[in-house]
Amino acid sequence: MPLKINAKTLPRYQTSALVGSVCLLVLLITAFFTNNAYQTGQNRLELQRSEMELASREQLRQQIDSILGYITFSRERTETVLKQRIQTVTREVMTLAQSIYSQQIRSGNTDLDSIGVLIREAMRDLRFFGGRGYIFIDTLAGECVLLPTSPGIEGQSLMDNQDDTGHYIMRGLIDAVNRPEGGGYSRYRWFAPDYPDQMKEKIAYVEYFEPLDWIIGTGDYLYQVENDLKQEALARLEALTFGDDGYIAVLHTDGRVLLSPSQPESEGLALSELSPEHRDIVQTLLQGATPEGRFMQYDWYRSDDTGLHAKQALVQLVPEWNWVLVATSFQDSLQAAIARQEQALEEQTTQDVRYMLVVMMVALMVALSVALLLSHWLRDLVRRYQSAIDKQKDELETRSRELQLAATVFESASEGAMISDASNHIMAVNPAFCSITGYSEEEVVGKTPALFSSGRHSTLFFEKMWSQLRSEKRWEGEVWNRRRNGEVYPQWLSITVVEDEQGQPQNYVAMLNDVSERKATEDQLKYLSDFDTLTDLPNRRLLRDRTIQALAKARASGEQVALLVVGLDRFKHINDSLGHGAGDNLLKQLARRLTDQAQENETLSRLGGDEFGILLPKVKSLHELEKRVEEYLHLVSEPVHIHDHNLVVTASIGVALYPYDGDDFDSMLKSADTALYHAKGEGRNTCRFFAPVMNQQVSERLAMENNLRHALQQNEFELYYQPQFCFATQSVIGCEALLRWNSASGLVMPDRFIPLAEETGLIVPIGGWVLREACHQAKRWQTMSSKPLSVAVNVSAVQFRPELVDDVRKALASSGLEPHLLVLEVTESLLMSDVQGSALLLEQLRALGTRIALDDFGTGYASLAYLKRFALDKLKIDRTFIMGIPEDKDDSAITSSIIDIARHLNLETVAEGVETRAHVDFLHAAGCHQAQGYFFDRPLPVPEFEKRMREPSEPALVFEKEVGRDG
Repeated sequence: MPLKINAKTLPRYQTSALVGSVCLLVLLITAFFTNNAYQTGQNRLELQRSEMELASREQLRQQIDSILGYITFSRERTETVLKQRIQTVTREVMTLAQSIYSQQIRSGNTDLDSIGVLIREAMRDLRFFGGRGYIFIDTLAGECVLLPTSPGIEGQSLMDNQDDTGHYIMRGLIDAVNRPEGGGYSRYRWFAPDYPDQMKEKIAYVEYFEPLDWIIGTGDYLYQVENDLKQEALARLEALTFGDDGYIAVLHTDGRVLLSPSQPESEGLALSELSPEHRDIVQTLLQGATPEGRFMQYDWYRSDDTGLHAKQALVQLVPEWNWVLVATSFQDSLQAAIARQEQALEEQTTQDVRYMLVVMMVALMVALSVALLLSHWLRDLVRRYQSAIDKQKDELETRSRELQLAATVFESASEGAMISDASNHIMAVNPAFCSITGYSEEEVVGKTPALFSSGRHSTLFFEKMWSQLRSEKRWEGEVWNRRRNGEVYPQWLSITVVEDEQGQPQNYVAMLNDVSERKATEDQLKYLSDFDTLTDLPNRRLLRDRTIQALAKARASGEQVALLVVGLDRFKHINDSLGHGAGDNLLKQLARRLTDQAQENETLSRLGGDEFGILLPKVKSLHELEKRVEEYLHLVSEPVHIHDHNLVVTASIGVALYPYDGDDFDSMLKSADTALYHAKGEGRNTCRFFAPVMNQQVSERLAMENNLRHALQQNEFELYYQPQFCFATQSVIGCEALLRWNSASGLVMPDRFIPLAEETGLIVPIGGWVLREACHQAKRWQTMSSKPLSVAVNVSAVQFRPELVDDVRKALASSGLEPHLLVLEVTESLLMSDVQGSALLLEQLRALGTRIALDDFGTGYASLAYLKRFALDKLKIDRTFIMGIPEDKDDSAITSSIIDIARHLNLETVAEGVETRAHVDFLHAAGCHQAQGYFFDRPLPVPEFEKRMREPSEPALVFEKEVGRDG
C-alpha cells in the first residue's frame, strides 16, 4: 500500500522514522563496540603471542650466533695452534739433542758419527699429538737421517721429493733453516694416515742443529689439528644450556649424530643406526638446514617421560665443518603463558560488555525522549511552511516558462557559454563549453574558473581584467586556459556582468571560442621561417638577423664578433655507408650536444647539409676564442652511437672575426667559409682563422677541382708500379699501383689531388678506374711471364663501403685476373672508424679470394685487441719507422715488434721506404718477408717496369744496389 504524504501525515511519519532511527543507531553502536572490544582483545593476545615467539626465536638465534662465532674463532686459529704445537715440540727436542751432544763431548767422546747415532735413536720412538706426531732429521744436503714412519729410506737423498703441487719438500725445509734465526716453518702436502691415497696440507717446523749440520723438526696435518679443535668445540657445546630446557645438538651432514644431550646414547651413530622415529627427525633437520639458519617445529620426548611435547629449533648449517647445529627448546612454558593471557582476556571482555550494555540502555532512553520532543516541533514547522510554498508555486510556474526559452538559446549556442554567481562559482555551462574544455557539466558546476588556469598569465593580467569588469561591466581578450586532459590552448573570451536591482554583480556570463588552430598555424609559419626542421636549430635567416644585431651593438661598443662555420669531416661517407637516415640521426645528436654546451649568449645554427654556424657576439680576447673553438672541436669528436655503430666524427672550423674579416653577415660568412675550406685542406679536425691570402688559395683549389672532374674523360691519369722484393726468393714478386695525374699544367702528385678527390667524392670513380686498370695490367703481365705478380691497390676511406665488394668482383671478372693476385691496402684509421662494419666488409672481400694488407701500420690508433678481429693477410710497416733503423733504437725496437706480432698472427710483413743496405740487412735479419723502396726501385711507368722484369734475376746484385731518394 503506497504512503500518502501530506501536511497531516508527514509529522507522524517523521516521528516514527526518527524513533526507529534512534533505536537502530543505539543497536548498531552496541554491536560495534562489543565486536571492537572482542577484536581488540584478540589482537592484543595475538601481539603477545608473536612477541613471546619472537623472544623464543631470538634466544635461539643468539645461541647459534655465539656458537658460530666460537667455531669461526676455532677455525681461524687452527694454523696458529698447529704452529705453536710443532714449534714447542721441536725446541724441546733441540734441547734434548744439545744435552746429549754436550754430555758426550764432556765425557771425551769426539766421534760425531757415534754421537749422531745416539741422538737419532733417542728420538726414534718419541711420539706426541695423540701418537701421530714424530721427529724427523735430515742433512742440509737433503739426505734423510731419521724418518720413523719409513725407516727404509733413511740414508737416501730426498732432495727431489715433490708433493702433488710440484713443491720440492726437502728444499722447502732447507730454506726454512737457512733464515737468519736458524729455523722456521715450511708448508707442503703429503700422504695423510687417514687418506693413504690422497695428499693433505701439512706444516712442519725445523731448526738447524749446528754440531752435526742437521735439520731437526716435526710437523702435523692441518685437518688433524682441526679435528682436535672440533672435539674441543663438541665438549664445550655439550655443557651449554639456556632457558629452562634449551640445549645444543650437533649433526654431521652425512647423518651421524655428533652431540645429543637429550639422548647421549645416540652420539656417534650413523643415520641408519638410529630408531625410525629418531631417524625421521634427524632427516628433517638435515633437509631444513641452511647456511642462514631456519626455524623448525616438531614434537619430541622430554627427559621426564611425559610423552611428546612441542619443540622449536633453529637449524644452522656450518659448511666449513659439515656440521648442522640445532639450538632447541620445548614450548611448554610459552603455551602455558599464552593460555593464561587468553583466560584473562575473556574475563576482561565479559566485564566490558556488561558495562557497555548499561550505558547504551541509558543513552537509548535519553535519545527517545529527545526524538519525541523534536517530532512535535517539526509538526508545527511543517504547517507554516506549507502555506508559504503554495504561494510561491504560482510564481515559479511563470518564471519557468521564461527560463525554458533562455535555456533553449543557451544550449544551442555554437560558442561556449558559462554562467557564474556573484562569488564567481560556476552555475551552468552549455554543451559547446563542454566540447571545448573537455569537462562535463557535473565536473565544473560549483567550481571557480581557476579550475581551467594554465599558469601562463600573471597576477597583474587578472587584476587589469577585473578592474575593467568593475568599471565597464564587460571585458574581452585572448586567454590561455587548460583543457581537462592537461592541454593548454588559447581562447577568445568575452565576459559580461549581470547586476541585481541594487546595481551589485549578480552573475557573470562568459562566452568563449577556441582559437588554437589559428594560433598553431601562425606559430608554424613563424617556426618554418626561422628554424631548421631537422635539428630544431635556428636557420640561416635567423642567424643573419642575430648577426646583424650583434654587429650593430659591436659598432657602438667596439667589441669583437666571431662567426664560426663548422663542417663535419667526410660526412658523405656516413650517408653512403649507413644511409641518409643515419646521417640525419647524426646531425640531430650533434645539434643536441652542441646546444647543451653552448653558452647563453651564443647562437648555434644549421646552415645546410653538414654545416653549422655559431655566432659569438662578445669576444673578449683571441685566446678565449681559440679555447672556445677547441671546446667545440672536442665536443664533435666524442663518439656517437648510431644503428649499433659507435662512430667517431671530426669537424673542421673556419673562423671570421669582426671588424677584421667583414663588416656584415655576407662578408663574414664568406670569410668563415673560406677558412673552413683551408681547415679541411690541411688535414681536417682543426680550425683556421681567415686570412686574405686564403681567397687566392681557394680560387686555385676550385680550378684544380674543375680540372680534376674532367681528368678521367680526357684520359689524364696513369698508373706507376713500384716493385716489391721478397727476401726469401731474392726476387720481385709483386708491386704497388700508384696513381699519377698528367694534367695540362704538368704532373700532379697524389698528395695534392687525392685529398681533394676524397672531399669532392671524385675518388669513387677515380678509385674504380685504378682498380680496373691495375687488374687488367696484372693479367697482361700474367700472360707474359711464367711467374705471376701480385698487384696492390690502395683503398680510400670514401671507397671503403659495401659497394666496394661489387666493384672488386666486376674488376676481377672483366680482367680475368686470379683473385689471390689482387691485394687491397687499407689503413688503421679507416678500419677503426667503424670496427664492426669494417670487419664485416673485410670478410666479404676475403670471400672473393682477394688478399688484404694493413697499410701504414703503427702510425694509427688501432689496438692489438681489435687487430685480431680483422681478416688480414699482410702488415705494411710505415716508412717513418724504417728511416731510423738501425741507428735509432726506438725505431728498431718498434719495427722488430711489428714483425714479431705479424709472425704470431700468421701475417706477411712488407716494409716501405727501404733505401739503404743497412735497412735491408736489418729487415732480413729480423724476419721481414718483403720490402719496397728506392733501394730496389722507384715507382715506374709500365714500359720501364716491364723492362725491369725482363732483366735477369741476380739476387746477389740486388743486395749490393743502393739508390738515394730524389723526391
